Amino acid sequence: MSPTNLPSTWTHQLGATGGTGPIQIRLSKELIVSLKSIGRMRQWLRGQTVVHYGEAVSHISICLSGQFSVLLNSIDGHSQLLRYMVEGELFGIPSAFASAPFPTDLVCVQDGSTLDIPKAAFEERLRRDPDFAIALIQNLSSRVSELFSLMEADLLPSLRARVYQALRRLAMHHGRTKQAHDLNLNLSQGDIASAVHASRQKVHEELKRMERDGLLQLGYRSITLHKRFFEE
Repeated sequence: MSPTNLPSTWTHQLGATGGTGPIQIRLSKELIVSLKSIGRMRQWLRGQTVVHYGEAVSHISICLSGQFSVLLNSIDGHSQLLRYMVEGELFGIPSAFASAPFPTDLVCVQDGSTLDIPKAAFEERLRRDPDFAIALIQNLSSRVSELFSLMEADLLPSLRARVYQALRRLAMHHGRTKQAHDLNLNLSQGDIASAVHASRQKVHEELKRMERDGLLQLGYRSITLHKRFFEE
């Protein structure tokens, strides 16, 4: 099954350039409605931690509304922003099925809600719906690809290269078309600094250089990536 022919229970979004790259796969609203009968809804306020790094999780969850930051803890105690979780995304699958500790912190940054589904009920749904199972494999595959991209980016020698890779990664999840070949990211420079694990001042200086080079345009809590950015 190709990414452009996913079952109706899923929606998808290709990489920011329309080409290859991690695919953002989310549950459709219709499927979420059907799952509410076997799950438990939870409400979250800004600043609350939904799941802590290393926590044991025995259920699978779906982001229903709001916004949640996915944070990776570094060895020196700082948090690195991987991305923001959006409506319809699943989390907790490896932890529930492989008994693996939760790999990140998940923090609510905009009031929202999640749906917790017991592992047994989720597994039964997978057994009854092969298309759902196949799409879930695609979803997990995209996460593995994202992980390797992150590991590669951490090995890049220059701050510019790390900023560039972080912007591409975040654009795949959060980019919105602004004009022909331009993508808008509603993210702050502080978000980018957290994503590359560098000081806000140094990241600001690098972003200004990229702006002078015609790769992007900085705005208030937003960054517009021009066509030339994706041709680098």
